[in-house]
Amino acid sequence: MIRRDFLAGGAVLAAWAGAGNARAAVADEPGLEFVYEAIATLEPTIEVGQTPLGTRRRVPITGGHFAGPRIRGKILAGGADWQLQRSDNWTVIEADYMMQAEDGALIHVRNVGLTNSRVPDAKQRYMRTIPSFEAPEGPHDWLNRAVFVGTLGPPPEAVPRPAVRIRVYRVT
Repeated sequence: MIRRDFLAGGAVLAAWAGAGNARAAVADEPGLEFVYEAIATLEPTIEVGQTPLGTRRRVPITGGHFAGPRIRGKILAGGADWQLQRSDNWTVIEADYMMQAEDGALIHVRNVGLTNSRVPDAKQRYMRTIPSFEAPEGPHDWLNRAVFVGTLGPPPEAVPRPAVRIRVYRVT
């Protein structure tokens, strides 16, 4: 090894050690922070049919509402959840819709996930999503700068069917 290679390696190690101090502020294990709960109202499922990838379904989104500590508003009609039931009966979820915050800001949501809700004899239901947001600059642009996870479940009894409850958490 020649001297310049040794010095270059030392510089890399020094930079890495210095970066270690910056990394100390980052948690090794992520946490979750509740963002909002939404109730999305739906039209009945439309069976598109068998495709080379599996059975395709479309679930139109007709509206709803959402509320959390930092944001609240309504879900706009016109979106849809495109579902693909695979050969193992697990279903890939791909919902695309708009939300409107109380201040009028329009927020585009794309919520992709996986569920075993159509798997016969599943011992436990698995319904998880990864929502991503496109919010305008302003009070809600914090949605553009984080990773989120979500859960799906049945709506409260008082909500007319069909509908779904969506809970969203920011990964900290």
